Amino acid sequence: MIRIGLVDLDTSHPQAFLKILRTIPGVEVTALWDGHDVWPEGYDAAFARDNAIPTVCPRLEDLPGHVDAAMLHGTNWDTHIEKALVFMKAKKPVLIDKPIAGSAADCDRLLDLQAKYGTIVYGGSSLRYAREVTAMRTAIGPRTDLLSVVAAGPGDFFSYGIHTTEMLQGLVGTGIRSVRLVAQHGAPVFALTFNDGFVAMMHLQLPFHEWSLNAFTAQGLRASTVAIEGLYEPFLHNFIALVNGEPVDYTLAGPVEAVKVHLAARIALERGGEVSLDDLPADPGFDGRAFAQEYAAAKRAQTKH
Repeated sequence: MIRIGLVDLDTSHPQAFLKILRTIPGVEVTALWDGHDVWPEGYDAAFARDNAIPTVCPRLEDLPGHVDAAMLHGTNWDTHIEKALVFMKAKKPVLIDKPIAGSAADCDRLLDLQAKYGTIVYGGSSLRYAREVTAMRTAIGPRTDLLSVVAAGPGDFFSYGIHTTEMLQGLVGTGIRSVRLVAQHGAPVFALTFNDGFVAMMHLQLPFHEWSLNAFTAQGLRASTVAIEGLYEPFLHNFIALVNGEPVDYTLAGPVEAVKVHLAARIALERGGEVSLDDLPADPGFDGRAFAQEYAAAKRAQTKH
């Protein structure tokens, strides 16, 4: 049996993932630890009781002894690396929910740590493996058969917007060289240039809740929207496959590149011009602590009504 541990219960994902994991033969969620960034003391014990999870660890460092792999759901992405490191050192595979990090320095450090410890570090957005994205990629074939692609999605610029970037990567792969702002008319539009010269367009912060891909090929247009129902299953099945030592089309470089795309896009939005992913400035990046505080305030306000 694969024993899964939950780290931080901040979002709806721990509950949603738990239900799916328990449908996978040989998988069980057996322990958790929560840092109380969003929910108050006692929430973790109640969550464990309500979901029949036998162990609530008082310290994060205790969790590796109870599990074979872990899933990090913290909204403060600035703490992801230090929490993941607890499992990397113990040689336990770890899933880091999106966004996997918030700065270029953290992205590079995470890649270095994975190389050092040789531990599976999986994660990012479930849209990378959405069934509609996989079906479109299979139907189109290699990126060389594509003329252009437009990816579009809703939400804030980074924490939710990164779904759109990873969806795009799921279709056309990685290797993005630079980002350029094309237009800012209600919602920003960016041109993403790949190392081989291919250019994809990306629409962020749409005012409606829908992700879409439009792929233009020599045979015509292929268009798809991603359904929310069943979105998490492929993402989680891939993680369990990796834990089992099975081959999965995944490298940590994918979600890391997605973070850098958003860092470059933010600079392009502020200053204009084309921004190279290899030339990002040494700045703090997106503020995970501030986002977690805002998220916590919104969630706690909801529970009062």
